[in-house]
Amino acid sequence: GRTLGVLAVQSYDAGLKYDERDRELLLFVSQQIANSLQRRAAAQALRQANADLELRVLQRTQELRQQIAERERVELQLQHEVVHDALTGLPNRKYLFDRLERLFGLFRREPGRPFAVMFMDIDRFKLINDSLGHAAGDTVLRTFSTRLSAQLRAPDFVARLSGDEFAVLVEDGRDPDALAHLAQRLLADMQQAIEVEGSKLVVTSSIGIAVARSNHADVEELLRCADAAMYRAKSAGRHRFEFHDEQLQQSSLGVLTLETELRQALEQRQFVPYFQPVVRLADGSLRGCEVLMRWQHPQRGLLLPADFLAVAEESACIEAIDWQVFEQAMQSVIAAPRFKGVLGLNVSPRHLQRDDFAQRLLALAARHGLPAQRLCVEITEGSLIDDPVRAAAQLQRLREAGVGVALDDFGVGYSSLGQLHRLPWTTLKIDRCFVKGLGGETPDLASQAVVCAVVAMASTLGLSVVAEGVETPEQHAAVKTLGCQFAQGYLLARPGPALPAS
Repeated sequence: GRTLGVLAVQSYDAGLKYDERDRELLLFVSQQIANSLQRRAAAQALRQANADLELRVLQRTQELRQQIAERERVELQLQHEVVHDALTGLPNRKYLFDRLERLFGLFRREPGRPFAVMFMDIDRFKLINDSLGHAAGDTVLRTFSTRLSAQLRAPDFVARLSGDEFAVLVEDGRDPDALAHLAQRLLADMQQAIEVEGSKLVVTSSIGIAVARSNHADVEELLRCADAAMYRAKSAGRHRFEFHDEQLQQSSLGVLTLETELRQALEQRQFVPYFQPVVRLADGSLRGCEVLMRWQHPQRGLLLPADFLAVAEESACIEAIDWQVFEQAMQSVIAAPRFKGVLGLNVSPRHLQRDDFAQRLLALAARHGLPAQRLCVEITEGSLIDDPVRAAAQLQRLREAGVGVALDDFGVGYSSLGQLHRLPWTTLKIDRCFVKGLGGETPDLASQAVVCAVVAMASTLGLSVVAEGVETPEQHAAVKTLGCQFAQGYLLARPGPALPAS
């Protein structure tokens, strides 16, 4: 019933008359036009409807995505809040227990890989809350949490259990010394002053350590052991750590005691050089001597490196000890004018990672009037593993200055042959394990073959050869027969720390 338009027909011929048939034709044409217009309008309406529908679907899809994203965010937030502490952001007791249960299951299958738990709290925390208020207490807890986390490396982590109680999970608990060092670092870091409401507050902590054992029934028992050890630490005076296992406790305390004694020994200059001669096998003349480190302990007497070297390396005392021994050795050489030989210095791997080592050693020798040509640094292959490029640069500087470079303990390292052409060696020192098999009633043919091969190879490369560990006349004769140029060992050493005469 809606008018779409008008179809008009007009003639300028007055004699032309339209009849009913013309009207019917015109009506037919108009209906066709109307149908076409309606179809086109319907098509346009359909396209617009589809476009509107697509727009509404897109808008709704975006709304749904936003709603889903918000729901997921809320769910993740809720999941995070379920297993994390609101104040500190640390994992909470539930998170810790889940991880402990998984590790406990793995430990039952692999008893050789125990994990450890450190239970700790802040000493006298209630006093902080009561005297300064809960806001100050919260500041202490947040700072405490941040410092703890900064000392740990994944997968280890710290969890807040409740109040001022925290637990540190260490997934590799096989080394009690490593656990003791970690506890020491945590205690030292916690003791730094905390800024609280404009004033500095020093807080301490007590730590109990329990290592997973097969006799632990479950995680709860392991935590009870750590908790008991922590309270033992508090009873012993606070700001300390205790192991639940007495054997581990004694072992770690021994290491820490030795560390303390090492530092005291450095201050009191208790480390002294002993000298082992290196002789020329052709005529028995003195070629030089190797400096051997000894510790003149005030209670335990003279200690060999085997008694303290591992702890010295671990505690980073070894560099300071070496420099003290280097200096004393150079002073002894200058004080013995008849000794004209070469002074062999054993160099720790740590030295070669210092960019100034070569410069510092040459400066020390110059200060004592010892020519660089009378020095020889002795390096084991293990010293080259961490950073061979830097180590090579240091050795090259020393060699250019005239210092000899000896590859110590040759034949038992990681890649002996591969190192020979890369670094500026002047001497190969055959390890004592090969010399040990020489000179007996039934000489070790394999050791003889190794020594002969090393001598031949060194001769080709223009290197001198020193046989280490010569302890019997038979070994002395054997290494001479096999072509070694030099030898050293207890057979050739003179008693006491004094330099051998030339």
